[in-house]
Amino acid sequence: MRMPRFDRTLAALADPTRRKLLGRLARNPCRAGVLARGFTISRPAICKHTRLLMRAGLIKSRKQGREQIYELAPEGSTAIKEIIVELEEVGRFWEVALAAFKRYAEEKA
Repeated sequence: MRMPRFDRTLAALADPTRRKLLGRLARNPCRAGVLARGFTISRPAICKHTRLLMRAGLIKSRKQGREQIYELAPEGSTAIKEIIVELEEVGRFWEVALAAFKRYAEEKA
């Protein structure tokens, strides 16, 4: 069963390594080897992270000779904006729920 886009994007952003990879790619596209540099995890683990980011639509890759060049995917911005909208709705729900609880607690005191 395929995960909805929102869930794939949120899952991709949940990992600090993937967020760091996105940060590097936000500065400029780079080869797989350069992208993996400085991480304490294996190169295959970096590849697994990049595959997950690609499935979420946040990055894309292109062949340049024998190398893969990774870069941010233009549609990734839309996916992240959708998450922000959803999370803002959740935030509004909690604000209302907590305000109601506060009123209730104050009335009982």
